[in-house]
Amino acid sequence: MSSKGHSYPPGMGGEQVGGSSAGMAIHKSEGLVPINAQGLSTIPGLYAAGDALGSYMSGGIYTQIGSSLAGSAVQGAIAGAAAANDSLGMASKLDVSEQYLALVNQQILAPLKRERGYSPAWVTQVLQGVMIPNFVLYIKKERMMQAALAYVEELNEHHVPMLMADDLHALRLAHETENMIITAEMKLKASIMRKESRCSHYRLDCPDIDYENWQAWINISKDEKGNMVLEKQPFESWPHFS
Repeated sequence: MSSKGHSYPPGMGGEQVGGSSAGMAIHKSEGLVPINAQGLSTIPGLYAAGDALGSYMSGGIYTQIGSSLAGSAVQGAIAGAAAANDSLGMASKLDVSEQYLALVNQQILAPLKRERGYSPAWVTQVLQGVMIPNFVLYIKKERMMQAALAYVEELNEHHVPMLMADDLHALRLAHETENMIITAEMKLKASIMRKESRCSHYRLDCPDIDYENWQAWINISKDEKGNMVLEKQPFESWPHFS
C-alpha cells in the first residue's frame, strides 16, 4: 500500500512528489493480511509480499533506508513461486462473461473518454496538502484527522469520478491517484479507531500504549454496498505459521 513518487512538469510541485501513504504507520504493519506462510490473502489467487504484506518484520521503525529489502526479497521469492504454481491451469477454470469484461474495460478507460475534469497531478497535490502536514502525518489528534478525513472523502466522492487523462501515462496516474485517495481514507479511519500510541502511530490525545484493548490488528474490508468496514482482530486470533 505504499505509493511511489511521480514526476511532474515544472511548476507542479517539484520533480519528485511522494504518495499519500507516506508515514502514518510502519509499512510492514499494513496491506494484505496473509493466511498462510506463502503470502496468500483472503482473496483466492492473490498473493502479496514486501510492503504490501502485513508481516511487521521491521518492528516499530525502519532502522535505515533499505533495511527491509532482504526480507521483501525473500517474501517475494516465496509468494512468487506460490502464485505461479497456483496459476497453473487456472485459465481453463475461469468463467468470466463478456459483459463483465466489457464493464471492466469501460471502467479502466473512463478517464481517457472524459472531456472535462481534473488532472491526476492536481488532485494528487491536493491530497498531499491534506495528508502530509506534521499534525496529520506524525503528531496525530482526532480533531485534525477527522478534518483531513472529510477532505479525503470529498476527493473520493467528487474528484475521483472526474479524473481525466489524455494519454496512457496520465491514465496510469489517474488510477494511482484514486488508489492513493482510498489508501489515505483507510489510514485515517484506522488511526482514528486506534485510540492509543504504538510504534510510529503516535496520538497526542492518546499518548500511551494500551495493551489491554489494542494488542490487535485493524482489518479493513468492504460490505455489500462497497462501504469501508473496520474491525479489530485480537492477538489471540492472529494466524501462526510453522
